[in-house]
Amino acid sequence: MSPLLHLHPSTTQMNPTHSLSAPSSSSLSSTPRNSAPISSFSSSTVVFSRNLPTSQPSNIVFSANNPLLSMRPIRSQNMSHSSTNTSTNTLETQRWSLEGMSALVTGGTRGIGRAIVEELLGLGARVYTCCRNGDELDGCLRGWRDLDFEVSGSVCDVSRRAQREGLMEAVSSVFEGKLNILVNNVGTNIRKPTVEFTAEEFSTLMSTNFESVFHLCQLSYPLLKASERGSVVFMSSVSGFVSLKSMSVQGATKGAINQLTRNLACEWAKDNIRVNSVAPWYIRTSMVEQVARFISLT
Repeated sequence: MSPLLHLHPSTTQMNPTHSLSAPSSSSLSSTPRNSAPISSFSSSTVVFSRNLPTSQPSNIVFSANNPLLSMRPIRSQNMSHSSTNTSTNTLETQRWSLEGMSALVTGGTRGIGRAIVEELLGLGARVYTCCRNGDELDGCLRGWRDLDFEVSGSVCDVSRRAQREGLMEAVSSVFEGKLNILVNNVGTNIRKPTVEFTAEEFSTLMSTNFESVFHLCQLSYPLLKASERGSVVFMSSVSGFVSLKSMSVQGATKGAINQLTRNLACEWAKDNIRVNSVAPWYIRTSMVEQVARFISLT
C-alpha cells in the first residue's frame, strides 16, 4: 500500500532517503472528531527505492485467480467474533467495516484508483467512480456488480469544469446528498525539461492535477459536511517533496496538493471532515510502465 504523507505543519522538505509512514486503516474510516487527530499515522515505514517494482501491474483481471472473487460484500459476512472460538479469528472477522459509507473515487478503472475502489467495496462501502473511457468503465462496473457490490459510475473528464459539476450532481443524487469519502485520485504527467513546456501542456497539468481536485473539494464540501463523518484523501506524489528529472510542473502540482491538504485539514476540522494526502513513489501502473519502457530504450 502507498505510504502516507506526513503532513505535520513543521514539515517543509523531505530527503530522498527519508522514510514515510505507511497508512493506518483510519485513513478512510470515519471516527468522531473528539476521539482522533486530524491525521493518523502508523509506526511502520516504507523506504524510498530508486528501482521500479517487479510486481505485476495493479490492474486486476476478473479471473479465477482474482483475490476479489473470494471477497464477499462485507454486509453479508459474519462479522461476529467469539472469544471462545479461535477458529473464527480469520481475515473476515478481523476486517474493519465501511458498511453504510459512501465514497467517490475519481479515475477508478485502472491502477491505484481501481485498487482503491476494490478495497472500499470489499470493506462494504458504496462506491461511485468515473473515468474518460466509457467502454472501460462499463467493463469494470459489470465485473464489480457480478460480485454483488454496490457500485456505480459515469464518464467524466475531471480536467473540465462542467463535467466535474455534472459528476457531483450525479454523486449527490446516488448518495442522497451525503458523501463520506472523497478520493481525489486522477492525475497525469508530461515529462520534459522546464524550458520546453508549452502553455497548453502547463495548463493541462495544472487543470488535471490541481484545479480539478480543488474544485471537486469545493463541490463535495456540502455532501461531506452533511454526512457528519467525512474524509478526503488526495493522491499526491514523492515528486511534491523532492526533485525528479523532467517533472518540474507535475511536482509543482503535487506540492500544491500537499499544502491544500494542510489547509483543508485545519479549515474543515470543525465540520468533522478529515483530510489526508498519500504520496506514492513509483507504482507499476499503465502510466509508469510507459516511463519504464522509455527508460529501457534510452
